[in-house]
Amino acid sequence: MELGIVVLGHGSRASVAEANQVAFEIASMIQSRSKDNLVETAIMNRESGLAGINDAVHKLVEQGAKKIVIAPLFLANGVHIQIDIPEEIAELQKVYPNIPIKMASHMGADARLADILWERIQEAN
Repeated sequence: MELGIVVLGHGSRASVAEANQVAFEIASMIQSRSKDNLVETAIMNRESGLAGINDAVHKLVEQGAKKIVIAPLFLANGVHIQIDIPEEIAELQKVYPNIPIKMASHMGADARLADILWERIQEAN
């Protein structure tokens, strides 16, 4: 089964486009770990002018994805995680009823994130 992965960043307005680059860099890292799967980047902030979830899913389906996972680069279980993304997935499931589209868990308070932050604190100290 061909897996399609959408690495979803929150994003920022187009005027600070470099802030959106992190999602693309992480998507590239995921692609290198997941060579047999398709990976697209999406940005939640519509003001960014970049592809959103719908665009990324459509691309993955066109490339042959049979199953799709939306992987949000979000720390908190906020409105986007609880409402916005599930609503977009529900609409996409109407368009692609035979392609399962799931959302991975948000990042949350993961100890690995604390490790990275502690490293950054030590570097700044």
